[in-house]
Amino acid sequence: MQFLVNLLSKIGVFVLFLLLEGVAVFLMFTQSGYHKGAIGEKMMSVDGYVSGKIAKVSHFFDLPEENEALAQENALLRQSLKNLQSSPTQGVSLKDSTLLRPFKYLPAQVVDYSLRKRDNYFLINKGAEDGIKEDMAVLSPDGLVGVVFSTSKHYASVLSILHSKTNIKAKVKNLDYFGIIQWPGEDHRILQLTEIPKYLNVKEGDTVVTAGASAVYPEGELIGRVSKLSPNPQTGDYNIEVTTFNDLARVKNVYVVEDLERPDIQQAKAKEEELANGTE
Repeated sequence: MQFLVNLLSKIGVFVLFLLLEGVAVFLMFTQSGYHKGAIGEKMMSVDGYVSGKIAKVSHFFDLPEENEALAQENALLRQSLKNLQSSPTQGVSLKDSTLLRPFKYLPAQVVDYSLRKRDNYFLINKGAEDGIKEDMAVLSPDGLVGVVFSTSKHYASVLSILHSKTNIKAKVKNLDYFGIIQWPGEDHRILQLTEIPKYLNVKEGDTVVTAGASAVYPEGELIGRVSKLSPNPQTGDYNIEVTTFNDLARVKNVYVVEDLERPDIQQAKAKEEELANGTE
């Protein structure tokens, strides 16, 4: 019994010591400006770290919305730039030029694609309800992707430039003469430009762009660079190998391009065909 009393006596002293130490520490930090500042600084650091982590997590979940907003903004900027380049009007300000809208750019994302077939396609996540129609051009920031082949409500199938039916009017940049771009069917980075005469000053490294002589692709869209050229003895033209700027195996974000003047162009062509056939 005496042993138990002695043990409790010792423990009581120890507990009292801890209690007094706690009171002393509390008084020191609550009364001392230095220690209050030190604790505040540590707490701020911890709070900043935790808040930063929370912000990163929130930002991660907000990325789809932010990416969509950025894609919309990029589409509008691209549209404005293309409209300025294509407008023949002189002395038009940026504000006034918004009245001229021959092209409309709609952002979309690639959700599926084929690459190693003879005839390849892309599937994008925008469809008829988003304003996508057949025969609209599809571009990426690095160049051509293809043309819309068919649509559903929310998706569209795109005929890739890596297709046996690819037949795009193109030209060497700064040369006013266009030929035809086709895909030979082998390397997904190599296209063939034909019908360019040898008297033109074409050299390796030249940039190849769309000619604009169609109702599908806007003029001046990037295609690739001349990587090899050789004369064709049968035609007198160049055989030009073009390495694409676009790596279609990596394309994720695209723009679908609507030519707002296309109905007028189609109507004019239909009238020409009627006249050529002798009917009015």
